[in-house]
Amino acid sequence: MLGHKLIGLPAPVGMLFMAVLVKLCNAASPRLLEGSQVVYKFFQTSVTYPILFAVGVAITPWQELVNAFTVSNLLVIVSTVSALVATGFFVGKKIGMHPIDVAIVSCCQSGQGGTGDVAILTAGNRMSLMPFAQIATRIGGAINVSISLLVLGNFLV
Repeated sequence: MLGHKLIGLPAPVGMLFMAVLVKLCNAASPRLLEGSQVVYKFFQTSVTYPILFAVGVAITPWQELVNAFTVSNLLVIVSTVSALVATGFFVGKKIGMHPIDVAIVSCCQSGQGGTGDVAILTAGNRMSLMPFAQIATRIGGAINVSISLLVLGNFLV
């Protein structure tokens, strides 16, 4: 909330930046890290499929989704996902990482946040990449939101 009051950064984005800073500085105790790993494993094994079901069946506004399937929207979707996957594949190959894994993690940036990450990684049988997908989704999203807010705040106000 302090970040929001001082520079206008949304609180969830500020919290994400603080969590990354704590992790980068090794400021979290090993016990806290072990506890977070236990919670992560629990959610990965026990909560993943019920969340996918709930989002897929109960939460998704199906009529709005069907109405959105226009040629122009489909072209934008296909080109965006293709660009993300191709960029991840070739960059991963160039830097010596497994290109398919990098392409799948890059694809997660086009999903529905954490739920999309779960769906994409489950479909690709790559749930072990969840920490990387979360970083790509959350930090990438936080950077996009932050830059957009700064640009909009400086040019539209």
